[in-house]
Amino acid sequence: MIVVAIGLGLWVDVSHAQEPTGTYDEEEAQGIDQMLMCPVCPAESIDQAQVPLARQMRQRVREMLAEGASRQEVLDYFADRYGTDVLASPPKSGLNLLAWILPVIGVVSALGAGLLVLRAMTGRSSEGPATGEVEMGPPDGDLEPYLAAVDRSLAIENGVDVDDEEEPRKGNQ
Repeated sequence: MIVVAIGLGLWVDVSHAQEPTGTYDEEEAQGIDQMLMCPVCPAESIDQAQVPLARQMRQRVREMLAEGASRQEVLDYFADRYGTDVLASPPKSGLNLLAWILPVIGVVSALGAGLLVLRAMTGRSSEGPATGEVEMGPPDGDLEPYLAAVDRSLAIENGVDVDDEEEPRKGNQ
């Protein structure tokens, strides 16, 4: 019985030693966990990873919050030890600033080009034919010469010679 009591007492002491002392906001700790990438797991935050290193990092986050550290202090702590690659989003300074600016520039440029294309397309439909363009079809509905030319063209393709019946075309001679 004494051995069981001593074992239970030691187990309780060990379990309390695992928990950080002091108070901290668990939601804040989970938010920080999502902002830190696991150094050994590809594309996983320490919130998702189940490797021992990720568990130790989660524990250290809670310890630092219990000691009164701010979110930025915790992130800086891990960035100092593991490099800026441990941060889920790159810092907004230096060359990393390009990772924040270039997508915005790309989207704005694509929207601007799309608007220019739409403007050009709607401008064409409201205007008449542009200068230099040939108008197709005869004016005032006089279709007889065009229909005769089509009939001649179709007859030549089908092997029927209709040139004997009508006057020869001027363009082919």
